[in-house]
Amino acid sequence: MARLIILLAIIAIALILWHKIKKTSGEERKKLVLWSVGGGIAVILGGLAITGHLNIITAAIAGLIALLPRAVHLLKYLPFLNRLYQQNKNGAQPSSPPPVTDSKMTIKQAREILALKPDHTKEDVIQAHRRMMQKVHPDRGGSDYLAAQINTAKDVLLS
Repeated sequence: MARLIILLAIIAIALILWHKIKKTSGEERKKLVLWSVGGGIAVILGGLAITGHLNIITAAIAGLIALLPRAVHLLKYLPFLNRLYQQNKNGAQPSSPPPVTDSKMTIKQAREILALKPDHTKEDVIQAHRRMMQKVHPDRGGSDYLAAQINTAKDVLLS
């Protein structure tokens, strides 16, 4: 019975906040949403601490910290991802490939796509190509366009 009362109180508070947020506008709405989210997180953490379940949050934070070194390795792909983000931001739709152009890919562009340094070897190109294709291959839910760009970059660097 107590759980039902607590659930009804939470629903009532959420409805009151929703109506209040709906009536406000601009900066006031942003502040209200921020305070509501912060207050909700504080209430949840307080409830977990009172019931003795805060160790779940501690374990999640420890897991994220343990995965942080692996996430740092992904930073070397940022130039390639940033360029793709800029292309999509400038009007290209993610679901449709960009228009085909007759311009050839330069060696510099190919190196950037495969995240290689200027003093790369043939083996470096092959390994970078394999690594990138494992991530963006169309059979694994990736994009046909990205796979084609990676294949073209490999061809440019190996020819």
